[in-house]
Amino acid sequence: MNFTTMKTRVAFLTALLFAGALQGQDGKTYSYSTGTAEAGKQSANEIEDIGEINDAQGQSKWRVNASGRAQYTSNAILSGNHGSDDFLFLPTVEVGYHTPLGKHFSFDLSAKIESAIFGDHSDRSFVGYSALATLDYTFKPGLPRLYVTVEPYRYDAFDSGELATSAVGFIGGVDWGRGFNAGRSVVFAGYSFAGYIADPSVDSRTAHRAVLGLAHQIRSNLTAQAYYAYQYSDYTDFGRNDHRNVLSGNLIYQFAEHFFGTLNTSWVNNDSTQNHASYQGFGAGLGLTLQY
Repeated sequence: MNFTTMKTRVAFLTALLFAGALQGQDGKTYSYSTGTAEAGKQSANEIEDIGEINDAQGQSKWRVNASGRAQYTSNAILSGNHGSDDFLFLPTVEVGYHTPLGKHFSFDLSAKIESAIFGDHSDRSFVGYSALATLDYTFKPGLPRLYVTVEPYRYDAFDSGELATSAVGFIGGVDWGRGFNAGRSVVFAGYSFAGYIADPSVDSRTAHRAVLGLAHQIRSNLTAQAYYAYQYSDYTDFGRNDHRNVLSGNLIYQFAEHFFGTLNTSWVNNDSTQNHASYQGFGAGLGLTLQY
């Protein structure tokens, strides 16, 4: 495997891991957090396009992802320190389209349907619908990537179908990645600022998020990843401020060209000015992903 191929492979696997790890990280009050959740979403292409590990081929491309994950959490109600453990099933289907716009710009559009089905805390089960439209700019390979994203979403209670929360988010950010160790390793970092206009308005907020991580190709079909994420959220209509710290480690195994398995673990500490919103939790899960 040559250097370029290894860089591309690590970039792709980092995308799959990192996008999954940060899914739902915008602090949606209704969404499920495994400790890998809630701090400003990034799509797979956003991660894949960082710096010199950009896998863009100059051609437009459709993608379809279907995944299912069995997850354990020590804190299903997201309040206090553990004590409400549960097992969940998390199915997701995503369709996306990516296209370059000239030499420096690209555009990515995706739509997703996801759900969380709780074992014991069935009243917290939900189904969610979201989309991401991202325009990014990279001056040249090896330099940071700038991007702006619009993200509408809606989450409904699984049993009743009643609206739990919905919002439109406006996100701006920068990210960067650098390959080393003959292309087998990638260090990545990013910062974003997001504003969400929500219904109910108690969920309206702004959020600053920073991420630092490392991915390493252990074998040709096995990649490990670890990252730290910090987020500060200000709920503008509620007098609430949250400081959130997340540590996560992941392994991803490629069974076949389009078929992947993942093992994830995470720890989250959320410190809030609202006592009921402060919590700690540990999560671990196994997942399978089909990607075309």
